Amino acid sequence: MTSTIERGDIRTPRIAAIGMFDGVHTGHRHLIDTLITHGNRLNLSPVVVTFANHPRDLIHPKEAPSMLTTPDERCRHLAATSIEGIIMLPFDDELRRMSAFDFLKMLRDDYNVRALVLGFNNHFGHDHPTEEAEYDALGERAGVKIFHAGEYRDGSGDKISSSVIRKLLLNGDITPANVMLGYRYRLSGTVVHGKELGRTIGFPTANILPSSPRRLVPANGVYAVRAHLSDGSVYPAMVNIGHRPTVDSPTAPKSIEAHIIGFHGSIYGETVELEFIKFLRKERRFDSLDELRHQLTLDAETAKTINAD
Repeated sequence: MTSTIERGDIRTPRIAAIGMFDGVHTGHRHLIDTLITHGNRLNLSPVVVTFANHPRDLIHPKEAPSMLTTPDERCRHLAATSIEGIIMLPFDDELRRMSAFDFLKMLRDDYNVRALVLGFNNHFGHDHPTEEAEYDALGERAGVKIFHAGEYRDGSGDKISSSVIRKLLLNGDITPANVMLGYRYRLSGTVVHGKELGRTIGFPTANILPSSPRRLVPANGVYAVRAHLSDGSVYPAMVNIGHRPTVDSPTAPKSIEAHIIGFHGSIYGETVELEFIKFLRKERRFDSLDELRHQLTLDAETAKTINAD
């Protein structure tokens, strides 16, 4: 059973993989498979070392990326793999100032990490060693055996990384992003009161406020999604992300509005998780409400069909 490992828990000898693991995508799971293989061979418990916040939040806040997962979501994805524990570290000034050797020694002394699997092009420590041989030597000094995992690409030879997936989502390319993730991208949030303009044209919507301001919101447009409600029920839905140019000002704040097909209750204040299936079309301004209503009818039918597949 996967659990969070507290500092000072040295009862179990461990082998670890280190990284942000944002999204826990197919490349991450390949690294975890490598971790488990080495762990079985060495009789070491396989664990993941990750961070509660992105290092750029501290080092270059303006360059910090939007995140594919919150820390809790990341832990749930990691727990669904075969690892046996998660070491969740806050990336703070103390950790920022650690050299690669000091970091390895901390993992050995505080968490009984005996071996470390480094992903391709993965670096750590304020001194930022770049060569594999440097990490090998530092690991030997710290009493941590270093293994190097090769680069992982998909069947088409494309590089898989959290940053590539972010770019795809920010471009509305949901299908290839989902392939790289190994699951459909999800975005959860609270249903809040909006202007309720959709209700006036027969398409009531749930206005979604993301659970974290750091969560990545896909590109503006209309999507076929599956809506997971807090009571466990699931509905087909379509989502509009953008500024609603037909019924609102083009300069209106960006919104996430879900028309949940077949649902007629009230869910204000509740959490809804949107599972993105397919990009349907770009957001655009229609010449009349009738034209908008006609297009929304077509979008809803398409979303229902896609959900039924």
